[in-house]
Amino acid sequence: MAPICKSTTICAKDAVRVPSSANALGEFLTSTMDYLRESASNSMSAYAFSNIGQYIPACLMSTVRVIATGEGIIERAPLTMNGIESLDRTAAVLYKDLKTATGFQSVFFNIQLTAVAFERAATFTALMEMSIEELAEYYTTHSNSEEFSDDDFELMFKMDGPRRVGDDKQFKKLKNVIKRRKKEKEEKKEAGQTPAAS
Repeated sequence: MAPICKSTTICAKDAVRVPSSANALGEFLTSTMDYLRESASNSMSAYAFSNIGQYIPACLMSTVRVIATGEGIIERAPLTMNGIESLDRTAAVLYKDLKTATGFQSVFFNIQLTAVAFERAATFTALMEMSIEELAEYYTTHSNSEEFSDDDFELMFKMDGPRRVGDDKQFKKLKNVIKRRKKEKEEKKEAGQTPAAS
């Protein structure tokens, strides 16, 4: 997973391509799972890979953080919309490969949880392609501010993307707005629970 953030596909302007390291990982998962099933059993194979459905999306999100901080390949060239689409396709390819590798019934592997984890990683990746206005609207929409940590949102507001220039000052302002909303909501809730004076 680590080489993905150093792949030239992240800076590609002409086409969308999946990094070769992602394809290699998919092949590794399939071959390793087949070997384990043959040498051990379906249950043992699924147990050995029981956390992989959460681990790969977590690694994808870590890759996004590396890119957002200005490290990896984008130290030499800017992130492009094709690059973001490349990350999105990478997630789709790895999810498909993982489903194929674990396509047998087992109590040790939960494909529903895996789907949720990959969807969260895809949403996090999509934040990089938003304009600063779209990012602000997303962050201030009900409950979205709790979808990722404050550090992750601050990182997204700081980063320069294909369609935005970073503005962490706006993040701090919006964070204060959300805090006021929560406080007002709590006060209203408490007021509603307070017995009326006789």
